[in-house]
Amino acid sequence: MTQTILTFISKVKPDQADTLSKLLDQMGDNPETNSYIPFRSLKRLHFASLVLHQSSDYGPYLVFENNFDGTLDEYLPDLYQQAANGLHQIYGYCQDYSVASASDRQGLLNYLRAHVVYPNAYHIGNTGRSAERILQEGDLRTALELQADDLVKNGKAQSAQSAATALQQYVRTDSKWAWAVPTIGPREPFQQKFLAWSRLIFFGLLAIVLLPVLLVPAAVWLLVLRYKESTDPVLNDSADAGNVEQLLDKENRTRSVQNHMASITIVKPGWLRRSTLWLVLWAVNLLARARATHGELSGIPSIHFAHWSMIDDGRRLLFLSNFDGSWENYLDDFIDKAASGLTGVWSNTLNFPRTYFLLWGGARDGPRFKAIARDMQTVTNVWYSAYWDLTVQGIDNSSSIREDLLNVTGSATASALLQRL
Repeated sequence: MTQTILTFISKVKPDQADTLSKLLDQMGDNPETNSYIPFRSLKRLHFASLVLHQSSDYGPYLVFENNFDGTLDEYLPDLYQQAANGLHQIYGYCQDYSVASASDRQGLLNYLRAHVVYPNAYHIGNTGRSAERILQEGDLRTALELQADDLVKNGKAQSAQSAATALQQYVRTDSKWAWAVPTIGPREPFQQKFLAWSRLIFFGLLAIVLLPVLLVPAAVWLLVLRYKESTDPVLNDSADAGNVEQLLDKENRTRSVQNHMASITIVKPGWLRRSTLWLVLWAVNLLARARATHGELSGIPSIHFAHWSMIDDGRRLLFLSNFDGSWENYLDDFIDKAASGLTGVWSNTLNFPRTYFLLWGGARDGPRFKAIARDMQTVTNVWYSAYWDLTVQGIDNSSSIREDLLNVTGSATASALLQRL
């Protein structure tokens, strides 16, 4: 199952930003079935967001995030069919959207393709499962829980084995669950795993072979970097209260167990910082493709989709994340479990807490890091989740239940299945 993560990024006409903001707020009140982009109609879509980011230096930008099943060429026709008129209205507020595109299907599709930004690094929590499969497996788990409760209540389950057998019979005989009976296949195909690990091993061996050649340049780079780290300005103030209030208003209004984070930060000037950031993101992506395929990123079990993109010729860093729980818990997880990786990325952006040799310090300064994280965060105008009541771990559990249900062979496997319900 191919899953694609990308954003469409457009510059907004400065005098139209307020009008577009009102339109987006209207969409945000009803993300599933609004008249502009009825996201629930896009069956391939996992998560989407629209963010209007306004900057005194760069002007207003519209960031349209899409995390979906399949390829862009498979997704775009469906997006056009469900939301052509709404997309015409939205992009009519952008600088380079031509009037001709408003009446031309290919014109709009070409416009979107021209504004695609693929991430430098990304993470998918539940790899290999389509949005449809996630919803189906969630419904199956709920139904099995009710069936198990009924078996216990009516004394029909004399043992774990008999209960599992009854649940198997329920799934096999009800046509509603016909999709669950065949073997769907592994969550991540062997070919995909093999390719990811092959790349990781190849570049690891290449680095060892080139070590004698790279040793001197790396030492020079490290010394220059350390000098810059010691002289870079850092943020000493608390987060902007007005911005935090707007962010909390959006976060607290959601009915979901999930949340969304969007931030755009300015990369520190100079080729050293840009090239360092590019290299760090490349390494993060390389490791994520091989190792972060079981629902966790550096031990963090709550991220559905997250990605980093260098935009504006590497002058700014865009970060978008769809995650479980509260913002505070999310940041605490990063500080406790992934501080080095977090520091390696954002220490290359302005005002980050004092860092030492790229990976130390930085995010470990919790209060200062949270302040800058809030300041670099921007309000998400529109946010959509195809399964807003499911967590990453819950989705994995539902998949395990479906995968194991028809393979119960004894009391041990039966007990393990029932414990998951």
